[in-house]
This record gives sequence, structure tokens and C-alpha cells, in this order.
Amino acid sequence: MEVLWWLAPPAAATVVAMLWAGWLGRRRDDDHRDDSEAALARMQAALGRPGPRRPANAVPTSAPAEPSHGVAIRGTVRRSSPRGPSPR
Repeated sequence: MEVLWWLAPPAAATVVAMLWAGWLGRRRDDDHRDDSEAALARMQAALGRPGPRRPANAVPTSAPAEPSHGVAIRGTVRRSSPRGPSPR
């Protein structure tokens, strides 16, 4: 039974994390919500304004030719040896 005591800290940390996530995800009070007509008008005005523009001389970034999959692959570069090909 003493061997299983190493499970206590991870189990406690899991329970604490579950309680913390549950507390963060709880339903909030609607007391601080502003559903007034003035708030709706401010939101409509903000959405109606044009967004930031790029400068005319900005160079567009091009997408990579081939998507990266997170694996670095070295190119096969063969160098010629002055003594000829190396035996394998």
C-alpha cells in the first residue's frame, strides 16, 4: 500500500485543477451586463466604422510553398571528394 502513495500528489493536483476549471467556467452574474439601447447603438457604430488599413507600400507576405509538418528534413547534398566516391 505504501507504494501507491506516489499517486496522491498527481491525484490531488487533478482534483484541484478540476475544481479550478469548474469555478472559472461557472455562470456569471448578469448584473454587470449592459443590454441598454445606448450600448447597442455604440456597438453598431463601432462595427460600422472601417477597420485599420495597410500602408500602400506594405509587401504582402507569401504563403510557404509547402506546409511545414514540424519535422526538419535535411536536404541531400552530395559533395564530391577529391579522392573519388566514398565507400558505403
